[in-house]
Parts: sequence; structure tokens; C-alpha cells
Amino acid sequence: MTFFIKTFGCQMNVNDSEKMRHLLVQRGLAPAADEEHADLLIINSCTVRARPQEKIFSYAGRFGRGRKVILAGCVAQVEKEAALARKARVDYVVGTHQVHRIGEIAGEILAGGRPGLEVGFSRRWQELVPAAGARSSAVTGFVPVMEGCDNFCSYCIVPFTRGREKHRPLAAILREAEGLAAAGYKEIVLLGQNVNHWRDPGSGEGFPGLLRRLSRLGVPWIRFITSYPGYHEPELVAAVAECRAIARHIHFPAQSGSTRVLRRMNRAYTREGYLRIVAAFRTAVPGMKFSSDFIVGFPGESERDFRLTLSLLERVEYESVFSFVYSPRPRTRAAAWKTDVPAATAKARLAELQVTQAAIQLRNNLRLVGAEIDVLVCEPHPRQAGEMIGRSESYRVVNFASRTPAGAFTRVRITGAGPHSLRGEEIIVPHA
Repeated sequence: MTFFIKTFGCQMNVNDSEKMRHLLVQRGLAPAADEEHADLLIINSCTVRARPQEKIFSYAGRFGRGRKVILAGCVAQVEKEAALARKARVDYVVGTHQVHRIGEIAGEILAGGRPGLEVGFSRRWQELVPAAGARSSAVTGFVPVMEGCDNFCSYCIVPFTRGREKHRPLAAILREAEGLAAAGYKEIVLLGQNVNHWRDPGSGEGFPGLLRRLSRLGVPWIRFITSYPGYHEPELVAAVAECRAIARHIHFPAQSGSTRVLRRMNRAYTREGYLRIVAAFRTAVPGMKFSSDFIVGFPGESERDFRLTLSLLERVEYESVFSFVYSPRPRTRAAAWKTDVPAATAKARLAELQVTQAAIQLRNNLRLVGAEIDVLVCEPHPRQAGEMIGRSESYRVVNFASRTPAGAFTRVRITGAGPHSLRGEEIIVPHA
């Protein structure tokens, strides 16, 4: 019997899919090349916005009775029984805390079992490390350190999809990271909805201490996502400055550049506080780069509020941003509020934000033309023979002709730039 996992959403979902792949192979199932050749299709879903959720049900509805379908992930956790009742045929609904049961559930439904539901939350950390063959990359290894959120931002559905915060024990994190280092991984990405809020449940050691420990493993780049500005502590700046293995790039979601909107969002920081953190990082770590998330059209957002968001983009000069029109999500406080920003206005604001950010990225990238930078080679270019796609330390995409294999570092001289990628020529290979 064969299976295929279609993953939507964030890196946490990617890691959950890796875990499911590991368990299904252990169960004796074989990965299929695509959806059409799978006996079992697992849709690992995202519900952070309304449109992606509908896209997931549309995707599920494409498949007839020839295969079994499991809806997993965040949509499964929120929709629960309603997912089984939709026109899009689903045989089983598996929530975010039930990943460890996927092998057992797959066995039941492939043997002709009845449709079912597993969506219970667990307050305990469920330890599960995917084998190397189940990981989506042999270059970048995802290592979850915490899950869930206690903040209840007024727009955010995450506490209802991932539950309350739970933190992974330090020893388990170190074991997984040491295994990745021994296997030659060049990059470790620590995962958590509020990754910088991690504390070891036993000793109470905090996130800066974890970074210091991991930086000794010999992995060239260590990253972490997502950092919540409301949990910032000066010790984190000190740890990043001390540990050269920590990539000089942080994803640091602002959501808005207006303190008034941030308060309505129930974000525990101000515009000024956010900028102080950015300044502290850049003082301690020259060349520190940031990416971010932004929502436009949030209930009550005025034109002045939006202009403050644009000015924040210009102040920080982000490497990249993810930006969206506000989408009411069930069970959140903001879902009950009047949507007083007209849809046309919200779309126009999003377009202006994206044009502004593209100009910033182009300006940032043009500054690099003529420079030599280290690049992690990620994969062959899908359309250009003989070319590779790589990433810089600040997560810029770099395209260049190369025979250097994926999973190695190389040195590239930047010869051209657009708003979304760089072009370069390989000059040396400093280390494999």
C-alpha cells in the first residue's frame, strides 16, 4: 500500500509531515510519487487564514472513491466533525496533537475501517523524531522545541489549533540536534509558535542557553522561528552576538507598525519597543537582518495606522515579509468585531505594502552586487540546466552556475539583483 502527504502551511506542518512519513514507513507503507498513485492521501492542513482553508477542501474534493483520505493538521483540529460532513470526501480527521497515531489510523482505514475522528489535545510533549529518510531535506533539519501559544492575539487561531504552550525537554532537543550534526546537516531550524519563550521543563534553562549549547555542535547555521517580540530578553541578543553559528537573520513578526493596532491585536509590545529590540540586535550584531509578518485591514485600522506600518518597513528594511489582508478566524475575539475596513481598501493597502517591500528588497539586493558571500547550495534549478539554487545567511535566494552538490557551502560573487533573488558566479568552495 502507498501513501502521499500533501503539506500546506508553516515549517511546523512540514515537520509534522516528516513525523507522519516516518510512522507510515514503519507501518510498512511506501511513499508514492504523487497523489494519483497513492492508496492513502494525507492532507496536512493550515487554517491561519480563510482562503487557504477553502483551498484545502477544494483540493480534497478532487479525489474520488479510489483512495482513502485523511485530513490532518490545523483545519482538522478546528473543523472536527464538520470536516467529515463536508462535500469534500474525508475518511478520517486527525488533529495536531494526534500525529503519533497516524500509523495506527492508516492501518485501520486501509483495512476498511469506518470514518473517524482524533482531535484531542495533550498537555504533555509527545516525543517523536523522524528518521533521516523521512525528512524533507538532507540539508536543513527542523527541530521543534515548543508548541502552542498562550497569548491569544485577537486575530489568531493558533491557540485553538495547537493548544496551550508546551515545552520540549532540553535533553531531547540536544539528542535530535546532535543526530543531525552527526549526519552532516548544514542548518538546524528550531521551531515553535513562540520559540524564544522556550524553557526546559526540568531545569528552567531558557532559550539563550539552548542556543549557546547548540552552537557548539559544529552545525554552520542555526536558525529559529518564530520569535515573539513580547517575549524578548536582552540575554537573547547577547547569545546571538556570542555564537557565530546562529545565522544573522531573524524572523520577527511585527503584524503592524501602529501601537494602537497592536493593542487591538493584543500584542504585548509597542512600535517603539519593537524598534528598540531591532536596534539592540543591530548594535550587538552588525549586519543583523530581519524578516516579518504583516496584516493589513485589521478592524479599526485607519489610514494613519497603515502609513505607520509602511514607515516601519522603511525603518527596518526587512529582507522579506509575509503580508496578508485580515481574515476573521473562528473563536477569535476579533471575529466578533465589525469589519470596518472595506475589502477594496484592504486590498489596495496590501498591494501598496507589497510594492513598498519589493522596492526595499531590490535596494537591499543591489547593495550586494560585487560582494562575495557564502551560500548554502540547496537544490538544482528546476528550469536551468547546470544551475543551482542556494541561500545566503540572510535567507536571500541566489541563482548561479555550479557543480557543487546540494548540502555544501560555496563562495559566490554577486553579479545581479532583483527584488526576490540574486544572481552570482561561483568562485571558491571553502568548506563542504
